[in-house]
Amino acid sequence: MSLNRWLGLWTNRGRVRPRVDTTVAAQPGPAPAPATAPNGGAPAAAPLPASAAPPRASAPEESQAQQAEEEAPAARRFRFFCWMLGAVPNAARPPAHGALVGEMLGRVDEIIASESLRAGLLPRAPHVIPQLMKTLRDEGYSAADVASRISRDAVLTAEVVRSASGILQRGEDAGDDEIDLGRAVAVVGTQGLRRAIANVVLRPIFDTRGSSLSARAAAQIWKDADRKARLCSALAGQAGLDAFDGYLAGLLHNSGWTAVLRAIDNLEDLSIGVADVSHPEVVPHVLRRRDTLFGALVAPWKLGAAIDGLAEEVARVGLDAVQSPLGAALRDADRLAALRALAPAGSRPAATVPGWSSLGQPVQDAYSGLPA
Repeated sequence: MSLNRWLGLWTNRGRVRPRVDTTVAAQPGPAPAPATAPNGGAPAAAPLPASAAPPRASAPEESQAQQAEEEAPAARRFRFFCWMLGAVPNAARPPAHGALVGEMLGRVDEIIASESLRAGLLPRAPHVIPQLMKTLRDEGYSAADVASRISRDAVLTAEVVRSASGILQRGEDAGDDEIDLGRAVAVVGTQGLRRAIANVVLRPIFDTRGSSLSARAAAQIWKDADRKARLCSALAGQAGLDAFDGYLAGLLHNSGWTAVLRAIDNLEDLSIGVADVSHPEVVPHVLRRRDTLFGALVAPWKLGAAIDGLAEEVARVGLDAVQSPLGAALRDADRLAALRALAPAGSRPAATVPGWSSLGQPVQDAYSGLPA
């Protein structure tokens, strides 16, 4: 009996709990809001814009690009999920017992529906984030004041100096051995300073230890979040949106991955392992709950109208179905970051990114400059 059949039987047993969405392919139309039914669905993602073969691409590159374009979004998401957990993508492996998966999803939904249980899924107190984000948007203080504030935090100081050093190494001042904090603040500018602070403020969300699913995936979740933030910033700026809103959207979206994996980790009596969740019939269910948790956790932080609206929209319809300009930038950034994660070492973007030549130059530059 297939996993989907098992899930159908399990969720029809009349138990009192939020309904478990068991359809791998999402149904059209908006799903209920998270407060009443946290299983917002999402139709399949539209492919990136198609284009002619990239210039000067070799025959192997053309073949790789064609394979990447033809790969079904569900298959790509499955491979990405396995990359995130460090699992071998084996779609032929029999799925976990349907009753076990049904129990897991139903209890995750109970966590999503409970405000107090949701709040325990991320390590940083929610009220801290909006306070710090508000500071990031305030351009009314001097560089000296900024340097003074930053100097009180050794980790933040190191992040700002590192960012400034990277800028100098790419510019006319390459070769400078030392840079003080005051000069670093001036070099990175307002946007660079905001990104540096955001990285320091938000990284603890993704920093876990141990052998749990969330700990196993933490390093890859953060790596993907950093890539997604850079790409979403470029895409947002290209669309005439606030680039910092794009950066925050990309950086915060993966908090949904951390939260859903921690929710599963909390079900200790079920002993859910990597093999139970890293299956092509299970991944879509986990992914939809990632989007629901992203919206449910981020919306109360009040990070500004654009981020608040994005969080509500993603929770309601899923990332693939968003219609807002910022949502579209996040959706494309999410796909591009996943393609970067799955790209063979040393491959050129034209060989692994469908529609590469149709992407704007700022987006191409952002992708090409992504850290390994």
